[in-house]
Amino acid sequence: MLTHFKKKRKRVFFKNSFFIKIAGVLLLVISLLLIYADIKIYKNKQKLDSQLNNYKEQIKEIEKRNEDLEEGITKADDKDYIEKIAREEFGMQQPGEKVVTFVMPEQKKDEGGSKLKKNIFNISAWLEWLSNFWQSIKNIF
Repeated sequence: MLTHFKKKRKRVFFKNSFFIKIAGVLLLVISLLLIYADIKIYKNKQKLDSQLNNYKEQIKEIEKRNEDLEEGITKADDKDYIEKIAREEFGMQQPGEKVVTFVMPEQKKDEGGSKLKKNIFNISAWLEWLSNFWQSIKNIF
């Protein structure tokens, strides 16, 4: 009779152990899903923060341009300001004046620089690659 009791007890333990393992696996899966969702939310937050900063910069630029335009409107009645704009932007001149214009030569691109970029021994190229790699790792987490 005593042996019969031990067999039943072992079966109950194995059944409980099986349910504990299933519960552990479910907790692990749920934890992984929550971590994945958290990372996804963090990435989305970073993207939205970047957009917000971009919009703030655009607002500052537009406000600065608006101030410049308002300043131009206030100076529209000033004869000296109108003359300055006519000379600089439209190339106008008063009778008897000669206009002198300086034309700057175009700068040619350095062909040696592109060869240097392709060189595998270029330290700056490696540092740029390492920086981009590190940024991608940071973006993942």
